[in-house]
Amino acid sequence: MDTYLMMRGNLVGDPRQQVAAGGLKVTKFRIAANGRRFDQALREYVDADTCFMNVTCWRHLGDNVMQSLRKGDTVLVHGRLRFSEYDDANGGGRRQSYEIDAVSVGPDLSRYVTALTRPPRELPVLPGEATPDSDEAQEPAA
Repeated sequence: MDTYLMMRGNLVGDPRQQVAAGGLKVTKFRIAANGRRFDQALREYVDADTCFMNVTCWRHLGDNVMQSLRKGDTVLVHGRLRFSEYDDANGGGRRQSYEIDAVSVGPDLSRYVTALTRPPRELPVLPGEATPDSDEAQEPAA
């Protein structure tokens, strides 16, 4: 069973997009989140420790992230929590990391006002089917 979570944070840098081995586009970015708590000794609110999280977005979600988000934007991310272990390339031993495989990403509307636009949807062309731009799709002249 997968673990899903919702996280709110600020983009640490601009999103980066690359093509994965299977030809799918993948977009990655990193967010930072920290809470605040009341310190009884100081009698004031103080920042809690910062949590950094890597986020991965596939296909159209990644395209939309690339067009919409920039460093510093506050976002809400919902997705599957992924855990991985790997060997440190610098010989530092075994390392561990968590990341969110995003299902949805959006701006935090408590901080922003945005106008929503729907991206154009590309319909798949089936083998043997004419495309709207091909000569077969045009009506014959009378």
